[in-house]
Amino acid sequence: MADFIIGQEGIDSAAAPGMAAFIPPSSPMLSLKKRREAIVNDLYIDLQVPRWNEPEIFVRFKPASATRINAIIERRRKQKAENWSLLTNADVLVDCCVGVYAVHPDEPNTQLSLRENDSYGSWTKFDHELAAALGVDVGNNAECCIALYMTEGDLIDTANKLFRWSNIANDEADATF
Repeated sequence: MADFIIGQEGIDSAAAPGMAAFIPPSSPMLSLKKRREAIVNDLYIDLQVPRWNEPEIFVRFKPASATRINAIIERRRKQKAENWSLLTNADVLVDCCVGVYAVHPDEPNTQLSLRENDSYGSWTKFDHELAAALGVDVGNNAECCIALYMTEGDLIDTANKLFRWSNIANDEADATF
């Protein structure tokens, strides 16, 4: 019987003549790193924009960050606008937006761009291209976000869904807004 010496490099082939050196499986830390990257890349939620049909419009969001939300709240509070709460919710949606797309009833499995003359191109965000597609004149991305939602309640409900999905919804967050 041969003695196998297991060290940092695996089995010492000198101890087991004619046997290939043992190659240990990937480090658990490397596999965790790759798995974490895969989870982060797939961490999003698609929320339908209420009242839009034919086509239905969806926004893909990444998770909201409590740190970023607090910074947005402070910035908007300092501006002392009458509608600071609505603007804060819009800012959070803009900050978390991965893209805005449409789904037409004729192509229910296809996510269409809202860019003019580029239905199969990259998605818009809450930006001047989306504002142009909506036919509205806006000064900034928060105003574009507000323009996409038909009512303030629709926008706030979407922000609340994002907060709950991001696991940020709690009594403190609810009281802030």
